[in-house]
Amino acid sequence: MKRLLFILALTLTLVACNRHSEHWATITEMETIIEERPDSVLNVLQAIDTDELIGDEERAKHALLLSMAMDKNYIDRIDFEVLQPAIDYYEDKGSATDKLRTYYYQGRIYHNRGDEAAAMESYVKAINIGENSDDILTKARLFVAQGNIYNSLLRWDNAINANLQAAEYFYQMDKIDSFVNCNLKACNGYIQNDDYDNAQRILDKCSNYIGEVSNERLSLYYAAKLTLQIQTEDNRNILTTIDEYFVSVPDANRNHLTIANAYIAIGENNKALDILEGRDYSSNISKERKYYATLVAIYENLHNYQLAHEANKKFYELHDAYVYSVFEQDTQFVEERYNLEMAKARETEAKNRLTIIVLGCAVALMASLYIINHIRKRLKKSRVENAQLLSEKALYEQMYNEVVAERDALNEMIANNTIKEEAMEIIKRRLGVLNTIIVSHLSAK
Repeated sequence: MKRLLFILALTLTLVACNRHSEHWATITEMETIIEERPDSVLNVLQAIDTDELIGDEERAKHALLLSMAMDKNYIDRIDFEVLQPAIDYYEDKGSATDKLRTYYYQGRIYHNRGDEAAAMESYVKAINIGENSDDILTKARLFVAQGNIYNSLLRWDNAINANLQAAEYFYQMDKIDSFVNCNLKACNGYIQNDDYDNAQRILDKCSNYIGEVSNERLSLYYAAKLTLQIQTEDNRNILTTIDEYFVSVPDANRNHLTIANAYIAIGENNKALDILEGRDYSSNISKERKYYATLVAIYENLHNYQLAHEANKKFYELHDAYVYSVFEQDTQFVEERYNLEMAKARETEAKNRLTIIVLGCAVALMASLYIINHIRKRLKKSRVENAQLLSEKALYEQMYNEVVAERDALNEMIANNTIKEEAMEIIKRRLGVLNTIIVSHLSAK
């Protein structure tokens, strides 16, 4: 009876530990449609009362999906209030996909806070810890995020690699618009590295998809094409590309700074000045810096040196601030530091394994020496015992021979009748004893 009650109590405990709230089915369903309908998912998840959720797993899944839905709806969180249950739970539990997503969206929050170093650290952890995840889109977005940071740090090789990796993932998921976007970012990296052959190769690849992409991506394509023509001094084709740009892309989506620089390259400085008139880039320090650099070139070509000087002064103010913002954080060293830490951890693990092996060998050697020494002692003891047995046997043989000799001598005395009757009786008793000893010796053999 007691055993039955124990089993019943254990069963109830296990059931209680594994049960979920009535919201669990809804939460798991939202996970399947979050990519296609993030706005609907956001509304549903926000309507769930978190006090009604049961268990850390349920709270973590709800927190992660809600954070994902917010990010996809352009709600930029700068705190971890929503995501924290997922961070706490998936640190030690959950699938590779759960961990991948949690670290990625943790990095997104750091990015929203302007802490690119912490963001990069989260992205690096996500890539390593989520390696076995099948969430291709989150992996792609991770590399996009890394590429954006590398772009801001002017680390073109890293930016190229990150964007090409992201492009490959997007292509696997048939996300052509994102695929082209990442390739064009890599193209700009090649241009910055003066690797014009690879830049042209990427542009040629992207040209196959210009009919399938958004106006924003189409604008990036023409901007990259113009930039490459400017750098390679392909002035004959610049005006044609500008015309195609105007026809294919609405004004709101055009990169006017690139178009202005294209006009400068073919000597159309007034057109360059006109296209920048009324433009405000003050919300983006990188674009504002490029804006004043473009004005410097225009005014110098127009021989308006006073305005060129003023624009140049403003450019260097912005340039210094931009460079300071780049190197203020140690973002550029995060991945290297993480890799060094991982290498150090692997080295420590290898040393520990070696130590264990050495200790194991030492223990085995000591055990072998002990066994050998024990066997030697046993053999030595055996040899001593054998020698002692041989010695005792020799002594026994000597005593036996003496007994035989004594018996023979006494028999001879009896046979010769040279002794008295009393002595005869004693001798016979002695002979009886000697004969008993002799018979016993012969029986032992």
